[in-house]
Amino acid sequence: MAGYEGYLFQFGNYMFPNEYISFDSYDIAPDQRQDLDSFTNGKGVTIRNALEHTKTNITFSTLPMSGQEMEIIVSNLARNYKNVNETDADCVYFNPRLCQYSTGHFYLDPSVKFRIKKVDEAGREIEYGEMQWIFIEY
Repeated sequence: MAGYEGYLFQFGNYMFPNEYISFDSYDIAPDQRQDLDSFTNGKGVTIRNALEHTKTNITFSTLPMSGQEMEIIVSNLARNYKNVNETDADCVYFNPRLCQYSTGHFYLDPSVKFRIKKVDEAGREIEYGEMQWIFIEY
């Protein structure tokens, strides 16, 4: 997937800027298997019905930034929503399990908390502290 090298995550057409990502916080759980109606039988043996579709979760924190920088990120994410209510997009991400880029349909976890670190005296300039972003594949 040429053109993605150097970026860890792309939400729709928006390549999330690496310079805002705290790399020590970047956690990815790629290709998680899902089960449907799996159970443990009377002998204690698990009977699995593993599904073909896998899910990936990506979590990272952003470094402190200005209100203008945050506005750019938030507006670019919003511009790429397929469905505003679901805050979702088709995404491209580096998959360490495969050592290559993968694609998936993700949504931005609605529990994102914006951490305001500082506001100027006039209340116009906001500085954001580190905050966590969670993207979950459908």
